[in-house]
Amino acid sequence: MDFTAVFNFFLIAGAFQGFVFNLGTFLVRRRIEAPVLFLNLFVFMLSMNNLQSWVIDKGFTPDGFFWDHLQIPWNVLIVPMFYAFLVHYLGLEKQRLLFWRLSFAIFAAELLARVGLVVAAGRGAVSEELLEHYTNLEDGIALAYSLFLYFKAWHLLKTYPSMQTQVLQPENLKWLHRFMTLGGLVILLWMFAVFLNSFSAIFNPPYTYYPLRISSTLLIYWVGYQAFFQYVLLQDRLALRKRLGDKPVVPGAVAVSSEDRSESGHGDFLELDSYIREHERYLDPVLSQDRLAEELGMGTSTMSRLVNRFSGYNFPDYINSYRVDYARELLGNPEFSPYTITAIGLECGFNSKSTFYTAFRKFTGQTPTAFRSAT
Repeated sequence: MDFTAVFNFFLIAGAFQGFVFNLGTFLVRRRIEAPVLFLNLFVFMLSMNNLQSWVIDKGFTPDGFFWDHLQIPWNVLIVPMFYAFLVHYLGLEKQRLLFWRLSFAIFAAELLARVGLVVAAGRGAVSEELLEHYTNLEDGIALAYSLFLYFKAWHLLKTYPSMQTQVLQPENLKWLHRFMTLGGLVILLWMFAVFLNSFSAIFNPPYTYYPLRISSTLLIYWVGYQAFFQYVLLQDRLALRKRLGDKPVVPGAVAVSSEDRSESGHGDFLELDSYIREHERYLDPVLSQDRLAEELGMGTSTMSRLVNRFSGYNFPDYINSYRVDYARELLGNPEFSPYTITAIGLECGFNSKSTFYTAFRKFTGQTPTAFRSAT
């Protein structure tokens, strides 16, 4: 198998996929919000970096010393564009610097320095060896700056729960943590390539970049669509939450038989049930039995016994019954038809799409999609 051919296929496929994503995004959306813009710039920079590597490896550059040695430092802008997306996605653009001016200043400085050195080397004023050393230096600067922003992004995610909005709960940030982990692996491959380029006499470009380019190509496939989906879902939830604030839907109380009403503890259960409904505690995706018991000053075992006896459910099913009832009200209301089923499920207190679908099917015998279609 020709590994170089496989590598080049990955490069051009990743670049093409990225450009398709860019084009599709701008054609589909009427208005390009700042997070969508920076997400597209992130994918675009990755794609341009891959495309440039493919063009160089395939020998498609124009003839001449200048074109053979000219490389645009797209890599210096990749992490900054994601960092800007992250800041806007979290709604912290008024509290955090975006570093885009510094990023483009470094990009421009590296580009101008390379053009000057290539021209000088072409005229014999400096050696080609110096140009190679500059390439390693340029890559090292881009790597160091990317590491700086990468760790700032991690810090932002770690500290965000203390200043989180009502929509972005920790459960909703798991995809970002997964991406940061994958991105960290890509940066490690980048560090490995820079190390080999600087100190190894055996391994040289472009082979040292093969693992990095392949991993970045896979990253384009994953992050573009995942981040775009998560952002659209977030906007849907924000709009839905505003609409629900104008017209709340309150589920009814859990039905209790007449025989149960005479039993000891019935009054305590009614207080518990009333508290959950009036304070909409079922909308909390991280609500636990221990936490609710602490709020009510009640023992966990006592609460469990009351819920089991008077609702007929265990605690998770008891809370989910309210969430499902709420979701049924929204899914069956034509006024909420513009909103996605996933957004409705998350706004009803479920912490994931899969949990919502499983619970909804358990209580209704059908999926949310089938329920909405039938109403």
